[in-house]
Amino acid sequence: MSKKNLLLALLSGLLLGLSFPPFHLGFLAWIFLIPLFKIFYENNKFQEKVLSFYLAGFTSYAIITHWVALNSGTTVQVAVLSYLAICIFYPLYWLVFMFILDFLQRLKFSENIQLLLIPLIWVLIENLRDLGSLAAPWLNFSLSQTGYDRLIQIVSIHVDLSTFLIVLFNILLYKFIFLKEKKYLYAFSFILIINVIFGQILISNYNSGNFSKEIRVSIGQPVIYPDEKWDPSLRDRNEKIMNNLLEQSLKANPDIIIWPEAALTSFLAVSSSKKRIDLQEKLNNSALITGIPQRVYLNDELKVYNSAIFMKSDGFYDTYQKIFLVPFAEYVPFFKNWLTKINQFDDMGSFSPGENYNTFEINNIQSSIMICYDSSSYRIAKKMVDKGAEIIFVITNDSYVGKAMPYQHFEHAKLRAIELGIPVVQSANNGLSGIILPSGEILLKSNIDERNVFNYSIKLK
Repeated sequence: MSKKNLLLALLSGLLLGLSFPPFHLGFLAWIFLIPLFKIFYENNKFQEKVLSFYLAGFTSYAIITHWVALNSGTTVQVAVLSYLAICIFYPLYWLVFMFILDFLQRLKFSENIQLLLIPLIWVLIENLRDLGSLAAPWLNFSLSQTGYDRLIQIVSIHVDLSTFLIVLFNILLYKFIFLKEKKYLYAFSFILIINVIFGQILISNYNSGNFSKEIRVSIGQPVIYPDEKWDPSLRDRNEKIMNNLLEQSLKANPDIIIWPEAALTSFLAVSSSKKRIDLQEKLNNSALITGIPQRVYLNDELKVYNSAIFMKSDGFYDTYQKIFLVPFAEYVPFFKNWLTKINQFDDMGSFSPGENYNTFEINNIQSSIMICYDSSSYRIAKKMVDKGAEIIFVITNDSYVGKAMPYQHFEHAKLRAIELGIPVVQSANNGLSGIILPSGEILLKSNIDERNVFNYSIKLK
């Protein structure tokens, strides 16, 4: 591989990696394919093109998912191996893209057809990558654009349109730079301006709409790290922290209190749970959502779930079991009989996926709960909205994986709000907690490691 092509491939991966949160240089995604297109359309050997695309993919994912290697919830060896597996496996989809490009080039399609086909191909590849046990919506290009409220509004029309435009922008700018034809720059500018205007219209329509409902939320951010949460000697201290958060929330008389994933380590979903009953007696007129562990025997088989419990002061409670489990962290695909527990603090590594897209009523408002990685999945959120959810609560614990990953996770909540046209409220153990409207407006965004309670009234249509 020539030194020139090596540098171009690395540049491509670097540009895409820096376009993602927490860097928020989303405009770099509009040009990241240009170095690869230069390699592809020049007279280079096929093997060199293959290596260039793979290396670019490896580099980008090494930047985007670097937090995987920082996972404190497992051993250093497992964390590093998981990180390397991501960087090695997912660039294979880039090769699929390159092979199809090569096929199209041989067919000699017209220029206009290629302008549409090439972005469509990447959209199809992203959808393919989002299927199965190793689905990776965390890597979708649309996440790079959440810093641009007007541009990202297009995902409310179709979830894949942002990805389509990113690839189209790359083609138009490549052709302008290397073919020296101004029509491609005009096309890029026209599409960009139309997208901005369209996004502003959608935002204005939302802000000027009729809001007929209101819900008062209180978000707790406890900042209890995993090694503290599961330490028996700190149990009393942890309970005191949660009780203090509850007291602060109740002073605001909210409709719903939201605590993060695994905020409580007790099995509250057991019908005889004294701790749950004690909590419910304290709630007054508020409801509470909190993450809990859950064990259920089904057909004489023990099922362990990463769950959330929804409870009211009148004694009512129900649960939601996390559907989208993190492979090789919360469950072990393919090698279940060889490796069943790889997390050192709790039952992670042996969870079963949930199956129900539950809704929970809060003062005539239908809500749904997503747990951690769930919020990266448009499909899961869409099914909840189809079942009537008017607001989604995301509960998560991002304290395992450093300081960068929470910023990426928060942007997933923003994407879901814009895509589905409903507010999303996130409660994260150590941050980022917040509230995002369908317009992309962030009503609240906490700081990392800020132990606090956040109260807000959210208007709904």
